[in-house]
Amino acid sequence: MSSDLMEWKWGIFYGFAAGILWGWVTIAVNTFSGAFLFEQGLVNTLVTFSIGGAFFGVVTGGFLMLTRNRIPFKGIIPKAILISTGLWFALRLAGFIMSTVAPDRYHFVPTQTLQGIALAVVLGGILGTLWKVKRV
Repeated sequence: MSSDLMEWKWGIFYGFAAGILWGWVTIAVNTFSGAFLFEQGLVNTLVTFSIGGAFFGVVTGGFLMLTRNRIPFKGIIPKAILISTGLWFALRLAGFIMSTVAPDRYHFVPTQTLQGIALAVVLGGILGTLWKVKRV
């Protein structure tokens, strides 16, 4: 197996693992903050946030794998935080655009926005830490 393919597999795996952990952290943080209400019970919420976190983590890990040598920071943790917050801002921009198209379906909630940016930083921190533990 080529070295590049193996690096990509590790990058995707780290993103997957970090995303699942991040999903659980997100549940805990939101339970204390109350920024938004959960629509399901704990088991369904765990499954949903694990899957969603894994998806966001894989995308973040893939982008980190793709751009890690091009980002001007020295450490992998600041690079991962930059990628995860950048993706979060892109999603936030898409939400803003959707709100202009259908304002009755999307409402800006400042507490959710602040929690979202903080949790994007947390995802980057988790991903960067996992990446640092077993260096690709």
